[in-house]
Amino acid sequence: MVEMCLPDCKKRVALKRWFYSEDFLEKYCYAGQDLGAVWQKEGTLFKVWAPTAKKVGLKIYPFGSEEEMQREGVEETEFFFMMQEECGTWSVWVDGDREGQYYTYLVTVDGETYETNDPYARACGVNGVRSMVVDLRRTNPKDWESDKRPEGIEQHPVIYELHIKDFSNDLRSGVREEWRGKYLAFTEENTSLDKKGAFPSCLAYLKYLGVTYVHLLPMFDFGSVDERDCRKQQFNWGYDPVNYNVPEGSYATDVFDGHVRILELKQMVMALHRAGIGVIMDVVFNHTYRLDGAFQRTVPDYYYRIYSDGSYANGSACGNDTASEREMFRRFMEDSVCYWALEYHIDGFRFDLMGLHDTETMNRIRKRLNQLPGGEGILMYGEPWAAGDTAMEQEAIPAVAKNIRKLDSKIAIFSDLIRDSLKGSNFIAEHKGYVNGGKQEIIKAKEKVKNSVCGLCRAEYNGEVRPLAPSQIINYVSAHDDWTLWDKLIVSTKKQKNYQNCDRDILQMNKMAAGIVFTCLGIPFFQAGEEFARTKNGCENSYNSSSELNQLDWGRAEEYQELVEYYRFLIAVRRELPVLERTEREAADQITFLNMRGALIGFVIEDKKAFGRWKKALVYYNPDSDKHQISLPEGRWKILTDGESRWSLEGVELVKNQLVLLARTVTILGCEEELGI
Repeated sequence: MVEMCLPDCKKRVALKRWFYSEDFLEKYCYAGQDLGAVWQKEGTLFKVWAPTAKKVGLKIYPFGSEEEMQREGVEETEFFFMMQEECGTWSVWVDGDREGQYYTYLVTVDGETYETNDPYARACGVNGVRSMVVDLRRTNPKDWESDKRPEGIEQHPVIYELHIKDFSNDLRSGVREEWRGKYLAFTEENTSLDKKGAFPSCLAYLKYLGVTYVHLLPMFDFGSVDERDCRKQQFNWGYDPVNYNVPEGSYATDVFDGHVRILELKQMVMALHRAGIGVIMDVVFNHTYRLDGAFQRTVPDYYYRIYSDGSYANGSACGNDTASEREMFRRFMEDSVCYWALEYHIDGFRFDLMGLHDTETMNRIRKRLNQLPGGEGILMYGEPWAAGDTAMEQEAIPAVAKNIRKLDSKIAIFSDLIRDSLKGSNFIAEHKGYVNGGKQEIIKAKEKVKNSVCGLCRAEYNGEVRPLAPSQIINYVSAHDDWTLWDKLIVSTKKQKNYQNCDRDILQMNKMAAGIVFTCLGIPFFQAGEEFARTKNGCENSYNSSSELNQLDWGRAEEYQELVEYYRFLIAVRRELPVLERTEREAADQITFLNMRGALIGFVIEDKKAFGRWKKALVYYNPDSDKHQISLPEGRWKILTDGESRWSLEGVELVKNQLVLLARTVTILGCEEELGI
């Protein structure tokens, strides 16, 4: 595509005013659901929204790239003029079965004509340059109609954040070579480390671990990886949208046939569902891969925020913040999310830099999801911050953490409070927190940790973030951004940085951080590999580093099986304890804090109507490097875990009156009397 010559600053400012005018909103907002290429065997209707265009044409190709055209010795294309219709739309009906053919639009604005892919495309060729006409029924795996979300997982959410390539790229992953790093790696059953059968890997490992959702980093078509040669050394997290409604091709076994990526993504979803695991999609609506893309080429400067001086807003740190408060982009976001939920059976959505979107847009998306079959059970959460200031208009309210009460109670946010209070600032290497700090840092973090235990829902903790209910809080200590938990603990506490060796002190800090996350109200979330001391050798931002640095090390998973088993216990025990999985605000009132000296935290959680094994439980946090003997509340208590080396759902030891809390541990006890024993 030819690079665009962008309008000057004064013209951009004038356009911005016009886009928000009553005249524009009345004449050009289109509510139809037929944008894109709507296929029928007799012909295809092509329709695009381009209200500022003077003319629009359609070009049809037999192949998805020039490379394929040259290889096949084909030059013929077809061209059709499109007719201007209602609300700024242009359309043309093309006779004949066009399934599998590729197309672009030629849009003329201000005397300049640019060729572009379709922003509403549902299929595309290699690297997303040309869109594709598709009969989506052809892309359905066998029995796709009967595929559905695993029963009841939304009541027990445990989210595992995962990059598709990282999952199986390791040569020791046990996945067949041609599927490593691909969608289909998730479909291979009974995989094991080195194919020896002793230690599970990939899908078998996820089932063994017990997580109920995988949160997949971007799997829409993104621009930062060249799909034409996936064998060469290239890697990216994928936060670079090109085609929002098309799967990424580099994870498919055939990048040239537009059907394959759709089919194989559906096969992945189906395999995860059969394993009892839901699928959450990471969506990135706050910016695009580049400004010169389909949005800008069809309606210049409509989709992007502009400052009063005519420059482009950069709250995303990518130079092109999108404008969720503009009606047609708001509808695009709504339609896109609902399309993925319906067509691909996606079970949840995570919004990148959600603070760049407005609360009305987020609530409208939630409302639209609720109206889908089973839609109220679809998870929805996002990052309640931005990378910088943006140019939000029309008195729109940003969906940042302080505005959480303006969001629907079923829209959750990541809690940076628990993240930073546990391990120290995400951005300062030497900064420490409750699990890795000295006396001063631990004491300073204590009240923040107690606030997190209550899902930030107790009135006595007057923080800026006051959610409507614990359902709005995602608790975590590591995600793909910044250091892994293991690396952060090392860079903040060790003079000699050895990321590969098993350091027992670091291992215990890791266990304690996880133990706190899983004993707080809200939804637990952790980065893939956190449970086996995942390291990136101190690299804090590996978004485009090598595949080898980023991939899950399945040998390390076996090496740190002790830590894996502890996480597995935490996932299981959370279901058995009272209150913790409740989502309403009143659950916070079921937590009673004990009067504990120093940095120690102790609390009783009780719910006589709870469905779990224990109706009453007792939890202690000891962040000190020393043991502490404490007095127990009255009752016969069973230790479920000492936070170090012993754990059991049934209990490992009966205690009463006194207990020794081991150093840097989360101790969990159940009250035996409530079981009628």
